[in-house]
Amino acid sequence: MLKVAPQDGDASYLVPSLYLEKVLETEDASSLSHLAHVLGKLDCSSIVDEHGALPDGDSETDAFTQISPELFHQVVAIFGLHGDPVIRNTVVQDDGTAVLERNPPFFVVHSLNESSHQPRYQGTLDGSNHQYQCSFSLSQCKTFYHLVDAIKTCMFKAKDIEIRVWFVNSENAEQLPPAIPVSMFITDVDDKKIIGPMIMEQTLRTQGVTSSRYHLVAERVNKSTRRYPVDLAIANYDPSCLYPSIILKSGGNLGLSNLGNTCYMNSALQCLVHLPEVNFYFFFDLYKQELNTTNPLGNKGEVASTFSNLLHKLFDVQSSNNSHVTPREFKYTIGRHSSMFHGYQQQDSQEFLSWLLDALHEDLNRIYDKPYLEKPELKDEDVGDSAAIMELANTCWAQHKQRNDSVIVDLFTGLYQSTLVCPDCSKQSITFDPFNDLTLPLPVNKKWYHVFTIVDLSNALQNAAIRELEVELTKSSNFQDLVTYLSDFLQVPVQQLFLFEVFRNYFYKNFQDESATDTFLPVSELISEDDIIIVYIIPHDPSKDIIVPLVNVVGDEDKSYSICEPFGIPLFVVIDQNSDATSFGTIRRKVEQAVKILSNSDIETRFEDMKGDTKKEFYSAEDFPLLTNLTSYDDESMVDVNAGVQNSDSNGYDSDVSLANPNISASLGFEMKIFEEKPQAKSLWRIPRGRPQFANLPSLAENLNEMKRKYYHYPEYVEQTRSKEKTHGPVKIQSRDDDASILIMPESPLSSETERHSFVLVDGETGVSTGSSILNDEDIESDTNYDQVNSLFASVDNFGGPPKPSNDNDSVAIDTPGSIDQLVTSDNINRPTLITQNSMLVIEWDSLIYGQFFHEPKHQAWKQPPPIPNPKLEESKRLLNKQQSTKISLYDCFKNFSTPEVLGEQDLWYCPRCKDHKRATKTIQLWSTGDLLTIHLKRFQSARHFSDKIDMVVDFPIEGLDMSEFVSSNSLKQEPLIYDLVAVDEHYGGLGGGHYTASAKNFRDGKWYKFNDSRVTAIEDPQDCVTGAAYLLFYKKRTSSSFAGGDGIENLLKTGKNDFEARIDRLRNHLKQIIDEIESFNQQGQIARQIDKLNDEGDISASDWSKKEDGDDKIDDGVSEDEEEEDLYADSGLNRIPTVSNIGCLNSHKKSRSPVAEQLMKFEFENQRKQRLISKGSDLPRSVNINMGYSSSISNLASPDVSTDDDSI
Repeated sequence: MLKVAPQDGDASYLVPSLYLEKVLETEDASSLSHLAHVLGKLDCSSIVDEHGALPDGDSETDAFTQISPELFHQVVAIFGLHGDPVIRNTVVQDDGTAVLERNPPFFVVHSLNESSHQPRYQGTLDGSNHQYQCSFSLSQCKTFYHLVDAIKTCMFKAKDIEIRVWFVNSENAEQLPPAIPVSMFITDVDDKKIIGPMIMEQTLRTQGVTSSRYHLVAERVNKSTRRYPVDLAIANYDPSCLYPSIILKSGGNLGLSNLGNTCYMNSALQCLVHLPEVNFYFFFDLYKQELNTTNPLGNKGEVASTFSNLLHKLFDVQSSNNSHVTPREFKYTIGRHSSMFHGYQQQDSQEFLSWLLDALHEDLNRIYDKPYLEKPELKDEDVGDSAAIMELANTCWAQHKQRNDSVIVDLFTGLYQSTLVCPDCSKQSITFDPFNDLTLPLPVNKKWYHVFTIVDLSNALQNAAIRELEVELTKSSNFQDLVTYLSDFLQVPVQQLFLFEVFRNYFYKNFQDESATDTFLPVSELISEDDIIIVYIIPHDPSKDIIVPLVNVVGDEDKSYSICEPFGIPLFVVIDQNSDATSFGTIRRKVEQAVKILSNSDIETRFEDMKGDTKKEFYSAEDFPLLTNLTSYDDESMVDVNAGVQNSDSNGYDSDVSLANPNISASLGFEMKIFEEKPQAKSLWRIPRGRPQFANLPSLAENLNEMKRKYYHYPEYVEQTRSKEKTHGPVKIQSRDDDASILIMPESPLSSETERHSFVLVDGETGVSTGSSILNDEDIESDTNYDQVNSLFASVDNFGGPPKPSNDNDSVAIDTPGSIDQLVTSDNINRPTLITQNSMLVIEWDSLIYGQFFHEPKHQAWKQPPPIPNPKLEESKRLLNKQQSTKISLYDCFKNFSTPEVLGEQDLWYCPRCKDHKRATKTIQLWSTGDLLTIHLKRFQSARHFSDKIDMVVDFPIEGLDMSEFVSSNSLKQEPLIYDLVAVDEHYGGLGGGHYTASAKNFRDGKWYKFNDSRVTAIEDPQDCVTGAAYLLFYKKRTSSSFAGGDGIENLLKTGKNDFEARIDRLRNHLKQIIDEIESFNQQGQIARQIDKLNDEGDISASDWSKKEDGDDKIDDGVSEDEEEEDLYADSGLNRIPTVSNIGCLNSHKKSRSPVAEQLMKFEFENQRKQRLISKGSDLPRSVNINMGYSSSISNLASPDVSTDDDSI
């Protein structure tokens, strides 16, 4: 049963010899089941290693025995099987000897990645251990049909597809990834052959594919084009163009498609890739040897790699057939590594360029371990020593190179020299800092102008209390700088200046509010051009005074609407909270003094003419005859009045009520009303947060007791008494001095709304009203005797104010009326607090008085006030106009760059000598510049809000930019610093938006091009680039060598060029080989189709067709000795793989299905388990059962002989 004559390709099962011997030698077993119980299941794992390979040896030393499939099936049926079987095929050698195929050929199958069809001059190989999708073993006795079918089943899980298989015989085969990009397959795989249709019926052994490890590449026909990926990649590729002299003079005139607001990126990229040194460094793939993927500050090398890929697409010869390139991969990469560029919002091109240079530097940084270094300082005694300064600069540069060393540093990086000088001790601090791009402010107007309304409540300004002042500050100045300027110019202490924005005649913004945290912003952002800003000069004593806002309002002309609207500008009155706050008369006089500045009419003169001589300035209770006798019934409420009668001074002043005028009502012309908010933190004042309703506010007089209201409104009281007397008759009451009776009117309201706004004149001698009338122009101009009328707008300065309380213990300071903590005393009742820091006075004017003094534009003093001369500002404007009329050059920008400036209050410098922060003088100079100089013209004044953009034209040279004058170190080295323009990044549009384009010189052909996203046009004259849109300028230094960047860059690029030329030659050979292989494959396909057609007509094999093609008319079904197993690898010494050259001499080798194979197809144990052995060795064979449904499961089974029918794979 063991001695079955083997046939070529027959499958044998290998079982451990020891187990088989036990089966045959055991005699005491009562039955087979008992024997199976004693021996246990058959386990074949001991005869193979962990990778499923048989050990080297021969038949004498093998620990296994070959048995037929029939016998193995019977053994397993009886004893069972543990694990997978081990199957090998029998190979009959030329001498007829049958040998066991110990380790059949092992195949690793790669797929082609169709994402990149463009051939590249060098791909990226990864030597890491790959997990291949498809790998299997196949007996050398199988045909190439079996091999191809196995690949279809294993990799593509389908048989009804068209694939083409390449044998790869390259030294770098083990480094190829599972999915090979088409470009890498073309350029980096040296030796590759297609399995042609004419050898599909041949066995692997006939073509030298025996026991070894092979790499295959399978490409599937594209469903849409019906072509193979490699064919598509080289369809339009002309190998005749693959010469360095052609490649290095082509490309560079392609655009970049806009992915959505990516013009900022496209313009900067076009400028950067047209710098020759940057271009060749990435085009020659020199970056690969310097790629730093472990830098924690880098991007794992991804930014540099995708930038190189994009540059190759823009400059590869094949790309010339396109008009633009889509930078989607690059945009995705930078978006992953920078949140700023993640989306599709418009960004600043300079910010993107700065980020990109830094990202490329970190990805290519040659320093892996950055040492910690302290920044050196210049000693005080070496400040004037040029040699010491040079040494410090060299030290700083050396320290920078110890932490940052890349091609970006070699080409772009320069040094700033920064000098700070203390204004007090003259201490100088000199430091050096690196830069990649130079930002140049434009020498244009950096001033901020605004016209302020100055309201002087101190009478410091002459001629007019309301004036205009135009202010000039730098645009970077803040609110504190503005206040300091105003204080110095007006010669007023800062504590007396208060700024408010006014809108619709009312407060809109309080700049003194502690919650106004935006005061740190530049004043140009804080105050807009059309904002109405009023500066109040308010002298006050913070220890006792409160500042009360005052708003003037007037009722609507249509009396049916209860509406009051403010007019003019808000004002303020200063109230002494210890005395004035309780005096109604004092508050009234202060208001009269304040409001007169709003009118251009001479209000005081007109009233002086009207009133005549004034007998008294202050009055006593005796001047109010109708009220004097009433005080006996209200002694508590009038205690201060009675005391005043007894203790009146020579002027007749005795109390608060003495400010009342028996001849003129306290509501004459206007009425004082009050608006109050809830108490806040104690302060000098409080401006209401919102805009209150001004109508129907309570009158300030309502806070007085009833008797005091009658004193201040005595004319109305007299008028009412007279009216009541006529209606009801006199009322007799007892006098306080004797039993005599006097006539008074019954109790009634003080006045109606109409009477409150009427002007009532009272006879000074009798206290009797002379009649109620409305004061009009005729009354003022008449000769009527108004000698008892006091001045309505008398100055507060003419009197000393009411006296302090006679006993300090009798009163308590009250912050707000009605406070629960208020101590009730006689003063609280008779002298209540009328004004607090939470109060605002609303002055409601009589419409007739308003019409006479404020209605006409010529009377409105707040409109077009006279200006305050500012000679310094006028001279500055004159110089500015002169500057704007002249042309600005790039040299002017460099001169302006090094102009010293004084630091602001928010940017103080700590002086180590003074031990304090100082507003030092700062000067920045260029110490050195890179060979590639990137200049940023600072057109946006405030990048944060894009508050301003300067569109003026800066004249910059196309050739011959001389930097010798502006580089400090050059004065010591005396080297020529001449630069030529190579690219310009341009911005068109306004603030916060617009469009970016680029103009660049293509060094490949020496021509200038305009890059507007995907559209590229030629520029006839590069001088056309000098426009107001120029934003970034790219200059290259003239050097004696071919490249900028010094000897290191030049040697690097020359080496890269030599390697590139060698790769081009190799690529040209690769393409020629691929084209020849594809042409041969196509020709064989045509022959195969013709053979199939002839087979249908009359049986003829491929080998017979070959003989016929060779001119041999004899058709023989046998195989001649001369044609048998020709070694196709004799020249190379390598394992034989199929070639095209010998296809014509191959014989047809047809094998029929053996009976053993028929039985194996029905073998059921293979349908019970699918276990995979993982291959870890590079040369150890593995096998895959590609028979009977086990197309991809890895096992120890070498595939038995199968047919090409559908069930064979």
